[in-house]
Amino acid sequence: MHVSGRTSICSYFIRRDFYESVMGHWSGEVIYIGGDIPKIFFYKQVKESSTQVITAQGAKCRNIGVVELYIRIREFEKPWLFHVLADLEYPCILGIDFIGGSKIILDFDRKSLAIPDSQINKVVKTVEVEKVEIELSKTKLEDLFDSFQGLFSDKPGLTHVLYHEIDTGDNLPVVSRPYRYDRVKQEILDYHIDKALKQGTIIPIQSPYASPVVLCRKNNGLPPDNPEAYRFAVDYRKLNAITKYPRYPLPLIDDLIINISHTGIMSALDLRSGYFQMAMNPSDIVKTAFVTKNDTYAFRRMSFGLSGAAPNFQKAIDIILKPVIGKFVSVYMDDVISSPSFTQHVKHLKEVFRLLHEAGLTLNKDKCKFGCEELKYLGLIINKEGIKTDETKVQAIVEMKPPHNSKEVSKFLGMSQWNAKFIKNYADICEPLYNLKRKLKRFIWSIEAQKAFDAVKAAITKAPVLKFPDFQKPFELFTDASSIGVGEVLNQEQRPVVFASRTLSAAERNYSVTERECLAVVWALNKFRTYLGSLPIKVITDHAALTHLTTGKNLSSRIIRWALKLAEFNIEWEHRAGTQNTVANVLSRNPIESIIGEKVNCAIIRDLVLSSRDQLIEEQRTDPELGHIYRYLENPEDSSVNAAICENWSREFQLVEGLLFYAKYATSLGEMRVYIPPKSLRNEIMREFYDKPSTGHFGRFKTYKIRDVCYFPYMRKFIDQYASTSHMCQVNNYKNALPASRLIPIVSNYPNEIVTLDLLGPYPVSRVRRNRYVLVITDHFSKWAEIIPLKKASARVIADNFFDNYISRFGAPIKLISDNGPQFISDIFEDLSE
Repeated sequence: MHVSGRTSICSYFIRRDFYESVMGHWSGEVIYIGGDIPKIFFYKQVKESSTQVITAQGAKCRNIGVVELYIRIREFEKPWLFHVLADLEYPCILGIDFIGGSKIILDFDRKSLAIPDSQINKVVKTVEVEKVEIELSKTKLEDLFDSFQGLFSDKPGLTHVLYHEIDTGDNLPVVSRPYRYDRVKQEILDYHIDKALKQGTIIPIQSPYASPVVLCRKNNGLPPDNPEAYRFAVDYRKLNAITKYPRYPLPLIDDLIINISHTGIMSALDLRSGYFQMAMNPSDIVKTAFVTKNDTYAFRRMSFGLSGAAPNFQKAIDIILKPVIGKFVSVYMDDVISSPSFTQHVKHLKEVFRLLHEAGLTLNKDKCKFGCEELKYLGLIINKEGIKTDETKVQAIVEMKPPHNSKEVSKFLGMSQWNAKFIKNYADICEPLYNLKRKLKRFIWSIEAQKAFDAVKAAITKAPVLKFPDFQKPFELFTDASSIGVGEVLNQEQRPVVFASRTLSAAERNYSVTERECLAVVWALNKFRTYLGSLPIKVITDHAALTHLTTGKNLSSRIIRWALKLAEFNIEWEHRAGTQNTVANVLSRNPIESIIGEKVNCAIIRDLVLSSRDQLIEEQRTDPELGHIYRYLENPEDSSVNAAICENWSREFQLVEGLLFYAKYATSLGEMRVYIPPKSLRNEIMREFYDKPSTGHFGRFKTYKIRDVCYFPYMRKFIDQYASTSHMCQVNNYKNALPASRLIPIVSNYPNEIVTLDLLGPYPVSRVRRNRYVLVITDHFSKWAEIIPLKKASARVIADNFFDNYISRFGAPIKLISDNGPQFISDIFEDLSE
């Protein structure tokens, strides 16, 4: 074929956000792309093609093959066959068949491609026209600044929409002495006092209140003797301790982020000395008094450091911008204005400027950001693509060294927790680090902790861009539960909106698999309640039993409570099997189709680890106990079985894809139990669930819980016999006694330094002296022993004999050691020791 005639270059992109320039040709019958482009779409297969391609100059182009891709021009999107050419000057050539099939109109006068109303009524303009439109909008923006020159004053404004009150109740005034400063800092302090007096922010006053002044160093790189290197502040801690905190909630950061209406063009406004633009309640000015070396002053405007300053400031801004908040303005102390286009953005800015100007506020133009396509807001980066992490904050986490104590672990977790919404299964990853924070744990930086530490860093550096939620479109919730935590991801249009996870408590780790999976769903829906509301939500789980919550029988009381909680949500359940398990594995999570077409969720397929599915089937078929039932269900006409007997017994069993299941007493949610024949498999089950260290070597009662996943006759008796003959149980049987403490030897350096006392008896009474007890006195160093017979074992008798028979001969020892016998801990012995 021949190609001739060129049109203008236009801007477009193919799926997977691949941006290139496109050239259209009149005579082409298909679309051509360069040979490097298919490498980006690695999941697409290039098929061979015998079509020959000849250029307008007669040169032949090598045709590599054909690949199907999506082409999109704004909202217009269609699949199309692309011929891949090895040596193509342009990345893409649109043929006449595409132009005709997509109904595109080429307008040479306006230099544009237009799609008629029958398609999407969208026009893709040339790059030059778009640049002209942006420049025109910027000119309008400058004109807007000129019309609100008073809004960008060098002095802070003053609003009276709300006064800051200090409610101290009936408490007495608080007084503090001024802090002492050296000569240089005292001059800096005097400079700031004079500056605030000239601005009218403070006034001299006589007040029963007095708070000290502090100078806070700014991070602006100025030398320490420069007055502008410090921020003037007041230590109001004593005053705040007696002040009632105002009840006005600050908005949640996550709610502000997800409710930003448009992210095409954004601006961030910063008020000049924002707190100083709010007036103090006249009767409370006296309470703001602060004392310096020279005099006492008070604030006429709201000062930093006052209790309740932040919520009152937020309340004032909410009052002023109430007509536009939620439409195109988000407020968290400062304001963010977002618009879908530059032209609309200028109109929105004008409306906000008018409201701020009428309220008497002023802006700091140097700190404001106008007309941005990407904006740093509340520690995150937002743009039209979504929400992503701030690289500067991520770098600070990446550069952290391994912790040496629990406080450093808490610091690392606190910094990384802010990015948890970007990380799948964050709680599971951090489990070894959480263990280091718990009480009664000796701090040992293990290999597992280091791996978790590195994994968190790696996950943060590779964090995805989160999509802004569209509340007009449905959501998808993916949940999963492990033995240590639950993790969720809320998706929309196959892109993550937010991740969430948490570790399980000690009690929750004892839940069954079904209960843990259900807990993951309940917790996720409560966590994402602000996203969902009454919107329909598709819950996708790899645990098929959850799809039977509304129809299951024999449910536990806990799952019934959770099912009632889930009833308030508009849920569509979908089971999606795990991708890492094979069909042949008995542990596959995939639901099995029954012989009547219904899906059966089998607990054994989720939990048991058997050597082979084929082995289990063969053992069931030849089992001497229930093999005849298996063969009857497999073939009712089998002559080797008694049909009359098997017909009754077969009602309690079901054959599902070759496996025999016991269905009479199904577990919660209708899970059937796989039948385990005798011989080696039952012992293998016990070795798996009883002997392995990973199972905790539970007792016979907890081991009997395997009845929820498998079945064989007389299971409890079999488990009791196995446990009673277990070698591990016999060797390591737990003793109900405290462990022995560490033995520390007692060292003596000379005779009579340490003497030990012990009382023996009662013995049979001696014939002559009628003695029944023996007092043994031993010198620890020389091992010299004195044996003293006693008639009675009272404290007085023992003390008298010890004094008369030992101390009077050898002297008083330095240390006396005895047991806790009542005679040795009595007051008499205490007096003797003194």
